[in-house]
Amino acid sequence: MNYSVIIAAGGNGGRMGLSYNKMFYTLSNGHTILQTSVNLFKNDENCKQIIIATNPDDMHRLSNIHGGRIVIVNGGKTRQESVFNGLMAVNQAVVLVHDGARPWCTQEAIDDLLKAMRTEDAAILAVPEVETVKVVENGYITQTIARDHLMHAQTPQAFNTEILVKAHHKAISDHFNATDDAQLIERFTDVKIKIVEGNYSNIKITTMNDVSK
Repeated sequence: MNYSVIIAAGGNGGRMGLSYNKMFYTLSNGHTILQTSVNLFKNDENCKQIIIATNPDDMHRLSNIHGGRIVIVNGGKTRQESVFNGLMAVNQAVVLVHDGARPWCTQEAIDDLLKAMRTEDAAILAVPEVETVKVVENGYITQTIARDHLMHAQTPQAFNTEILVKAHHKAISDHFNATDDAQLIERFTDVKIKIVEGNYSNIKITTMNDVSK
């Protein structure tokens, strides 16, 4: 199944102690976080278009990876705005949305998502919750949540492009900002979102401790 991917690559490196966008931090493999994420999709023949949404000030850093299937767009003030800007450039019926800060996703995970999209209009990677989850108010526990039905959402998340675009337009009209694109589908459509079990190694790099995991 052919698809486009939008890679959200905005933000900064504040929580990593960096003075620049963490996407351009070099990993032990000799590539930046962003380049490592991009390479995964460059090596997938089903990926026909790679759209990178990043800060306007970082455009010059992408001079070595543009061209061919790669399209660069300006990121917005929020992740949601950045993804929307990317959606305006999508040329495939199926789109994957991926956090650039998750460089350790696997081809197997992408293949599993695409397999689900043969019969679904939306599918996301997620892993089961393994820790005990507490609800806390004013520094005190008020509730322990049963983890049987809890999962951690990951990216990529896969969608019918037309449906996701419509959900984004509705979010703009309602001034609603989501934490991921699946939440827009949940709120503004009747589409069921298929869960595809991911891998615990597909973490989002937030601090320097994550780099060594």
